[in-house]
Amino acid sequence: MAYYPVMLNIQHKKCLVIGGGKVAYRKIKSLLKCGGEVTVISGELCDEIEQLCSENRICVIRRNYISGDAICGYFLVVCAANDPETNRLAAKEAQAQHILVNVADNPQLSSYIVPSVLRRQDLTVAVATGGKSPLLAKRIRHKLEDIISDEYEELLERLARAREKAKQSNLPTKEKLKLYDSIINESGLF
Repeated sequence: MAYYPVMLNIQHKKCLVIGGGKVAYRKIKSLLKCGGEVTVISGELCDEIEQLCSENRICVIRRNYISGDAICGYFLVVCAANDPETNRLAAKEAQAQHILVNVADNPQLSSYIVPSVLRRQDLTVAVATGGKSPLLAKRIRHKLEDIISDEYEELLERLARAREKAKQSNLPTKEKLKLYDSIINESGLF
């Protein structure tokens, strides 16, 4: 299957995570980092999720998933329960309501997959393997971390300032592109 790569704005969007273990915790951290409003449904929580709850960074419903939970106005759902049947049921219900759903260990049940992500402030590089090997995606990301230094973020900021000025000018598109290209070439990164 070919996935359509996209970056979602989840700022202030309701996100549901089903499960309370280490995998759920990693998903929660990522959602919070991007501004999602996270609710967790799980009868048991790992210490890290308990900590987020005590800091009031997430809302927790302390019980196992009940049929119908995934349709309560969530923008997206992450199924990371230890029980595959719970994940399957929640995914099916979310998809029936056209809610984006990711099943942590089963890309076939997911409407989206989460790539391995490298961030340098506003510069984001995502590596995906179509759900075939998250470990390979992670290893590639680690390799890219050595190549893509903080200097790329500095370059991005210079380009953003130049782009903003160029938008306000009457420069033809060809000249704008020439300007951006010269800034990139002067960086010494390429």
